[in-house]
Amino acid sequence: MNQEFEIFRCPLLIKEQHLDTFGHVNNAVYLTLLEEARWDFISPRGFGIRDIQKSGLGPTILEWNIKFKKEMRLRDKIIIESQTMSYERKIGILRQDIFHENGDILCQALMTMGLFDTRERKIVLPTPEWLHAIGLVPEKA
Repeated sequence: MNQEFEIFRCPLLIKEQHLDTFGHVNNAVYLTLLEEARWDFISPRGFGIRDIQKSGLGPTILEWNIKFKKEMRLRDKIIIESQTMSYERKIGILRQDIFHENGDILCQALMTMGLFDTRERKIVLPTPEWLHAIGLVPEKA
């Protein structure tokens, strides 16, 4: 199936709490920043915490692949671009790239994900609502 997904952009500022003793962003904090960017686009599309608690359906992460390209430092202005690359049966691939405001690529991440049914405790097929939340562009007739 040929699918097209939107690109979401989330601007963020690197703050003091993001830094480690080396004065740059610790590797574990990258995951927090990437997660913030994901919540930024799925929440207004019907998959905020309350929506997930009500429906019992929400995203789950199955695997991460992260490449750290350049360090991020205090007060760097960054943009996280997120785009679902594919969704086959129950498994989706989301790409997230972190850019410095000057355009330099700082980090590239690929996440394998699924839609998790919290009541049944299993990954389920994506609903139309979930596909909309992660940016599926409807096919034109």
